This record gives sequence, structure tokens and C-alpha cells, in this order.
Amino acid sequence: MTKKVHVVLCVFAISCMAATCKKQSDAVPPGNTSLVNTSHLDYLYTPMTFSTGVNVAGVYIYSNAPDYHLIADADEGFTCVDDVARSVQVYLRHPKFSSDTSVQNKMFKLIQFLLEMQSLNGYFYNFLFPNNTININGATSVNSANWWSWRALHALSEAGPVVRTRDVQLADKIDGAVSRLVTKIKADLVPVPQTTKVVAGITVPEWLPVGSGTDQAAIMILGLIPYCAVNNDATVVSYIRKLADGIALMQQGDATHFPYSCILSWENTWHAYAGDQAFALLKAGAFLNDASYTAKGIAEVDNFYPWLLQNGIKSSFTVENNGGGIALGSEKSYEQIAYGIRPMVSAAIEAYRLTNQERYADMAGHLAAWFWGANDANRIMYSVATGRCFDGIESPSIVNLNSGAESTIEALLTMENVENSPAVKLAFDKYRK
Repeated sequence: MTKKVHVVLCVFAISCMAATCKKQSDAVPPGNTSLVNTSHLDYLYTPMTFSTGVNVAGVYIYSNAPDYHLIADADEGFTCVDDVARSVQVYLRHPKFSSDTSVQNKMFKLIQFLLEMQSLNGYFYNFLFPNNTININGATSVNSANWWSWRALHALSEAGPVVRTRDVQLADKIDGAVSRLVTKIKADLVPVPQTTKVVAGITVPEWLPVGSGTDQAAIMILGLIPYCAVNNDATVVSYIRKLADGIALMQQGDATHFPYSCILSWENTWHAYAGDQAFALLKAGAFLNDASYTAKGIAEVDNFYPWLLQNGIKSSFTVENNGGGIALGSEKSYEQIAYGIRPMVSAAIEAYRLTNQERYADMAGHLAAWFWGANDANRIMYSVATGRCFDGIESPSIVNLNSGAESTIEALLTMENVENSPAVKLAFDKYRK
């Protein structure tokens, strides 16, 4: 999850026995033709005005069952760059974006929020307090080389070219913000030497964000590729390769050896949330015209994802190598969240796009069906009727019925992906319950 550095999970858990609560009664409205319903995200969306007089919009982080009232965190804030950036991508990829000005305007206001949250040093602050002042000191909000800066980069660099066709002035501001961040990346991160260290017998890179953070490196790659698509920047192209090398180094096992081509997230740990490493390597392989990165991404989709489907989706695990090969250290099956499923669906769909092999469409649909009952709790997690996605599965009999920004956003991004591919949608319909 994005808040509390993806460690502290939402504590508002509501029990529901899987045997008696298999499906949301309002999951699919009669006659509905689209999986994408932004009604709940629209509800979380909130206009505001910064002290500078700029009109922007944020997205409430928490929304709690049973009435789904909005919640503000007094310690961190009520909206954040992490969620706003991904909301930009939801509206940008919305099936009605090109024709619906209300969808466009929501995205523009969210982009304005991101621009206002950039600090003078080029990085972004993350949280905004309820009084519309920026949280400049919180550990999960400070303007540093961290998650929220990379998510802002990803959203802005992807949206920039589209915005330019509709609002040149806003596009110029986007380009300026991205340029300032890239300049900071070049100063602080590009020069980091490619050294390694050993953790629990595993050799890990030290040149990625937060040392060996392949999760953050993946988001950086996804943001830097669209930047390079419109900028002739050899330094950044080289840095994308450097990030991809670090991610590739963290792949462990193979088709027959645990953990089956899994790309670790940080040091000797894998976690499902933010697991965009395979997706990023597939994108980097295509962008750099380097089949070695593509092969690494494909290997995780081919070997690790089937293992998860056969042995149960995990929340996280650690590995160790005591000289006899890679072995499982500890593991957690829960909490399972939307942000753990969406990255795998994205990677499988990208593998399908690159290879045109139907098995990857089938894999993507199988994974996406987690949102519609193909999960440990046998519960539909995302309702097309309301646009809500439950915040997580805490056990086979307990589902967190809250529906905050992250779960909603990640579900919508998944549904947009599924709907864009008839083959994936066909598989999704086959596996959903």
C-alpha cells in the first residue's frame, strides 16, 4: 500500500464469512457493458484551492464501511501524491477520456495538485493536511527520492503529451516539473556506483533507490521511458538500463527452482504490492531493444505467477541462501490487496502484447479474476455497480470492507487493462466466479 511506506495496513477490518457472503449483491448492474465505473473514485475526488490561489483537486485516502464516509489522517493528511498520481492515470486511460470533458477536467485538476506539491529541490512532497497545508516533515511525505516522487514522474510524463493536445500552458508546466525532477535524479542517483552487497546469502544491488529497491526502480523506469520518448536524453536512457540491470540482478530461481524466477522487491524480501518489476523489465526491453530484459520479465510471468496461482497468492516472503540454493525463509499470505494483483496483470498483458501468445492473455485474465471472486475469500472485491473495491483480504473468512483510494484506483487500472484486450476479457470471464 502507499501510506506508511507500504508497511502499515489499514486497520479497519470487517469480518464476513466466506461461506455466506460470496458475492456483492450489487456487483454487476443489469445491462452494464463496461467493467470501468469511476463513481467511487469520483466520490473520493475533492476540489480545493491552494494558498497560492491555484484550483486543484485531491483524492481522499480512506473511505470506511458501512456508509463509506471519508476519513482524513490527522498525522499524515487527507490526500497524497501517491494516490492522486495514479488517479491521473485512471482518468487518462478512461474509455471516455477523449469525448468526456468532465473526465478530462478531473485529470487536469489532479495534475495541478501534483504540480503544486513539487518542492524547490525538484522532488515532491506527498501529503496534504485537511487545512490545505503541505506536510513537509512527515517521514512519508518529505521531499525526497522516494515513492511519491516516482509516481508523480510516471503520471506526469505519461499525461504530458496527451495534455499538450488540449492545454498547451498546462503541458508546459508539466514539462517543467518533469525536467526539474529529472535534473535532481541526474544529480543524486545517476552517479551512484554499481556496487553490491550480500544479504542472507543473496547478492543485491546498492545503486537502486533505497539501496536495493527494485519496486521503486520499476516505477522510475515506467516514468522515465515516456520522458525519453519525447526528449533526446542519452544520460537518462543509460540510467534506465542501469535501473533495469539492478532489477534483473534480483531475479532468483528459474523454471524448476524456487522462487521460480521471482524478482525480489528489496534485499532478500519479495512483496506483492508495487510488484511492477517484471512489467518494467518488459517495457525496458522493448524501449532499449534489449531482449535480455524482456526474457527476465517473461521468466517471472512464465514461472512465478503460475506458482502463485497453484500454491496460493502471497502477501510477502523472504528467501535465504546458505550455500545449498535458494530457500524460503518466512512468508505471509495476507493481507492480499488490489495493489498486489494489478502489477501482475499488467505484466501478463504486456507479455501478451509483445508475444501475441494466448497463454499470457489467459494468465492475465486468471489473475484479474481475483477481483471477481477467484480469491481465498471467495468474494467479489470490485463492484462494477458502485465502483468500489474492498481494501483487502485478511483471511479466507475476513475481508476489509473499507474502500479507500488505493484499492479503488488499482482495481480501475486493472479493469481498464482487461477491457482493452478482448482475449484478456474472455479469460477474465472464464475464471471469475
